[in-house]
Amino acid sequence: MPYNILGLNFSHNSSACLLSDGKIVFFLEEDRLSRIKNDTLPLKLINYISENFSIDQIAISGLSNFPYQNFGDYDFKLVIQKYFLNQPIINLLGFHHLCHSYHAYKNSGFNNCLSIVVDGNGSEFFSDTNKTFYETESIFLYSTNEDNPKIIYKSYRTNNGKTDLVTFSKVYETITQELGFGFLEAGKTMGLSSYGKFNPQIPNLYLDQKGNPEVFKVYENVNGKLKNKYKTLLNTQQSKSDLAYKVQTEAQENIGNLIDKVIKKTNVKNICCSGGYFLNCVSNYYLTKRFPKINFYFEPVSSDAGNAIGAAQLVWYQKTQDKTLNPQKTLYYGPQYSKEQLLEGIQKYVSN
Repeated sequence: MPYNILGLNFSHNSSACLLSDGKIVFFLEEDRLSRIKNDTLPLKLINYISENFSIDQIAISGLSNFPYQNFGDYDFKLVIQKYFLNQPIINLLGFHHLCHSYHAYKNSGFNNCLSIVVDGNGSEFFSDTNKTFYETESIFLYSTNEDNPKIIYKSYRTNNGKTDLVTFSKVYETITQELGFGFLEAGKTMGLSSYGKFNPQIPNLYLDQKGNPEVFKVYENVNGKLKNKYKTLLNTQQSKSDLAYKVQTEAQENIGNLIDKVIKKTNVKNICCSGGYFLNCVSNYYLTKRFPKINFYFEPVSSDAGNAIGAAQLVWYQKTQDKTLNPQKTLYYGPQYSKEQLLEGIQKYVSN
């Protein structure tokens, strides 16, 4: 019998992955079933998987360090126990970026690589300090010759109220929100940037991989806002487009500078990229043009949804020490339907 691991991700991209003997046989985001965009609770997925698959172990990933917090009327621990009795649960909620990086590494097919994660809402818990450190950028060195990845670089923000700089990914998110978009709508900023141009009135937004403190102010510990004197940057549609252009070009240049540093430090030519920032296809194209001799793998499921896959893969490795790589060949991991079911579905629409 195959050994099945269920990976669950709790976040604004809640998702589920079924890993069978180390291979992905099912993956889906909750909003595909609930029809609620960015749904946070994979309830329908849990129900679907419990009806169609047997589960031996469960791996949990997400944004919070508290493993089974209440979501509205739901106590998630009770929900999981209702559908999956006695299956052991592995809590990986404090290893958000590790799940991202391992997922990209396993799917890339590279025997050795630098796995870069840029994602402003990651978290890692240090019990010795009893504080939460939110990872924003992380770089891991992976090799099939090594048992564990080597940490090459990490950047954090904390929850202790002393954060005085807007982090790399938060700069892009802050500008996105200042432009009137939601914090998960950075793609709109990327699109708007194509209508912008260099505007000498807009100062540099980045300084040493962080937000320029002359431009941004920090509030609520972790978020950023433009300082009042720069609100005039948003007074016309063209100035908004120019601001989008500025953050797009600066962000991709800065992430390119970071990649350049670690390539020179490690001499590794294979680069895996994951985390929400790398859904930015304009930046990804820039990187491939800037580094023509580097082999890039951009994880298609770079959002937090992919952490359901990464969590399951990490638990499989923990159980078996299996280092087999399974290069990504398809993204069609959702429910399978028979010809009869498809015809039945079509008939419902025809009859209406």
